[in-house]
Amino acid sequence: MKAFEGSYLGDNDKINDDTCMECKICHYVYKPEKGDEYWQIQVNTPFSQLPEHWHCPNCDALQEQFMIIDRSDL
Repeated sequence: MKAFEGSYLGDNDKINDDTCMECKICHYVYKPEKGDEYWQIQVNTPFSQLPEHWHCPNCDALQEQFMIIDRSDL
């Protein structure tokens, strides 16, 4: 599998607790400070601490399909 810049690929060593992640399929942005109401993820839950069953709430993409994004791009 060829990786592209910003690929997460399940490597938690690449992210911090406040890292925002963007789905590369539908562009949904997971922001730890907001959590995820759809999956009942509490506010301030880092992406690395999401349960294994968590998928993108918009398109159902797996966590590995998310990209690391710079907060200045938000």
